[in-house]
Amino acid sequence: MEEKPIQSHIRLSEVNKKCFLCGNPDRVVKIANYLTDAEKVAENRGLITYNGYTPDKQVPVSIITTGMGCPSTGIVLEEVYQAGGKILIRIGSCGALQSGIKVGDVIIPYAAIRDERTSLSLAPIEFPAAASPEIFLALCKSADSQGFTYYPGIVWTSDVFYNPDPNYYKIWANAGANSVEMESSLLFTFGTVKRLKVGTILVVDGNLADGSQNIGDRVKENKILFDNGTDSMIKCAIHTIENF
Repeated sequence: MEEKPIQSHIRLSEVNKKCFLCGNPDRVVKIANYLTDAEKVAENRGLITYNGYTPDKQVPVSIITTGMGCPSTGIVLEEVYQAGGKILIRIGSCGALQSGIKVGDVIIPYAAIRDERTSLSLAPIEFPAAASPEIFLALCKSADSQGFTYYPGIVWTSDVFYNPDPNYYKIWANAGANSVEMESSLLFTFGTVKRLKVGTILVVDGNLADGSQNIGDRVKENKILFDNGTDSMIKCAIHTIENF
């Protein structure tokens, strides 16, 4: 069998079939702490990869940094795909767009708004960005079994973090989106085009509709809620991927 080439940015020739993707490299390490025999296998240009095994069924999993935003994520997705990744779950954070959703709550999106341009390289803007139904349902089932608060819905994926129009989010909130982040629409589009199984689970770090943005790490009480939500999210993703 011909040996696979080492991918230019993740610096690996192979990853496990089942993968977790994280924008924040610190979260890669945090997820690795929940696995058995986890070890760092690559680090390059801020992109870190750990390999390990799920704690109950010892399913091999890779955890890979994507960086922030769709352009960086697009590079990692292609390289992970070339290296053998087939089932990809993004474990990330988001801002809520609907009143009442609290810091530490979990969002499980079934679709994403493509308010970014990277995914246009894969399909026209009219093409929907949807999670794989099997992954979405499996995440919800795992969340139900754990008994924590979560919200299914549509996530707004945006290229812009610091928008000069503070009310721009209302376009999507009024249409029914419940959260905002920067990667899932590309993941969903890429997964459909490449025939992969993909999904996203997110922990809320602030709420634009309630006037709080990215406060998960800034206020002691909210940090506790955020950390507890992160714990629930990671456990849910691990349970999902080892039983899928």
